[in-house]
Amino acid sequence: MHTAVDMESPVVNLQPEFPPDMFEPARSPSRQTNLHSQLSRALAVAMVLSIVSTAMGCTMIVPPRETAPAAETGTEPAATNPGSEVLVGIPVPAHVLRVLSGDTIEVELNGHPVLVRYLFTDSPDPGEDLYNEAAKLNQLLVGNANVLLVTGDTDKDEDGRLLRYVVTGDGLLVNEHMIAEGMARYEPKSDASLHHAVMAEAETAAMELGIGVWR
Repeated sequence: MHTAVDMESPVVNLQPEFPPDMFEPARSPSRQTNLHSQLSRALAVAMVLSIVSTAMGCTMIVPPRETAPAAETGTEPAATNPGSEVLVGIPVPAHVLRVLSGDTIEVELNGHPVLVRYLFTDSPDPGEDLYNEAAKLNQLLVGNANVLLVTGDTDKDEDGRLLRYVVTGDGLLVNEHMIAEGMARYEPKSDASLHHAVMAEAETAAMELGIGVWR
């Protein structure tokens, strides 16, 4: 037979009293210290992975810095003929004194007679077929006329003649017209020349038609 226990009876403390910290277990590191330790370990792992990735060729490639075009910096030099002071593409007025062939004229330039050879234009020389025909066509185009001389990428030929594009008062590019009529070849071809496209197209058209020097 069991005796009912009085739940409200006072609890007797049978444990002897000792100083409160005598049997207290050693304190564990604080939560902040644990987080710091975990972060340190994570950082160490990340550094190791980075080194391994680099060794395996997984290196991030940083593109080189692009240099601003000269035009944006305002330091772009004016286009000039190599080794000369003549500006490329700048028209200079002149008066035609004589027509010597299909690709050569004499002009008055700055008060002096100057020989001018049509740039990248090769018409028949004296004694060759179509020489007279080419000279006559050139005479019709520029004889005793005021023209514009336009500098290309070459200033003079081996004989000291100026090499120029020649433009009439109504805007006709004589070099191209002589080629288009089959009275000259486009030589030497230069894809860097100022009027390369139109002169190359003119020669192709003359060749396809089989006219002039292409007969």
